[in-house]
Amino acid sequence: MATERDGGGCLRWAVSIFSIYYWLSALGHVFLGLWMLLDPKRNYILDLVHFSENDPLLKASAYVSLVCGCAQLLVGFLGLCGAVNRSRFLLLAFVMFLICTFLADVAMGTLSLFYKDKFSNNYMEVYLKNLTNNRYSRDRWVMPLMDTIQFYHQCCGGEGPLDYKDSFWYITNTLRGTRSFVPPSCCKQSQAGRAWAPAPIDPMCITYRYLSTPYESSVNTEGCSDRLMSWFNEQIWIFVGFGFGSALTMMLGICLSCCLISRIRIYHVIRDDY
Repeated sequence: MATERDGGGCLRWAVSIFSIYYWLSALGHVFLGLWMLLDPKRNYILDLVHFSENDPLLKASAYVSLVCGCAQLLVGFLGLCGAVNRSRFLLLAFVMFLICTFLADVAMGTLSLFYKDKFSNNYMEVYLKNLTNNRYSRDRWVMPLMDTIQFYHQCCGGEGPLDYKDSFWYITNTLRGTRSFVPPSCCKQSQAGRAWAPAPIDPMCITYRYLSTPYESSVNTEGCSDRLMSWFNEQIWIFVGFGFGSALTMMLGICLSCCLISRIRIYHVIRDDY
């Protein structure tokens, strides 16, 4: 007795093509996660949280993208094998993975939207001003975060350099006998400068008094809140667009696979050999 399978027709080709897309989508998930976690021009935003440091929502989105992509790479050809062999078992397993991927993509987009809402209503300016005035050099993680923001966005403070006036950092330096009006990361940088090692064009820039002529020519006088908020929204919409866009295509794959499963017919053929 032999087993033969029939049915599906064009649906087999559709599911096969979608399976290849699913595997390519895995590469996209892995790239997005690694890009956000490893790129020094972007990974600092993962630590940019609200007034409490216990909601790393965007970092969770990056890890969801990375884990989801790695899982997709392992099962990417499951649907292709199921479609080619007309295997209901493989196709059902593929559908289950599609559902998991759909939920992961929705979670990634939703977490990013929640993260975006944390800085609505002008909270970004208030948050950066609080970091600059009260927590710069006091909390270990704040100084490298603010230095990175100020270096890459060529800005200073939340509202402007005057946020450092009478700040904890300024008062501490004054008590130690050092007079610095802004950190080196606020100054205009030479090509040798890096976020973790600023190299101002004018090494004396931190000593110029606020609003003086040398200060105006050597220090970035624009605040960081507007620039950072604009760039921040762009990064968030990358996650939201990728997450919900990928979720919609997963729905298409689920529908195609379920339709193919319903079309597959299995026959048991008995042959008599004489």
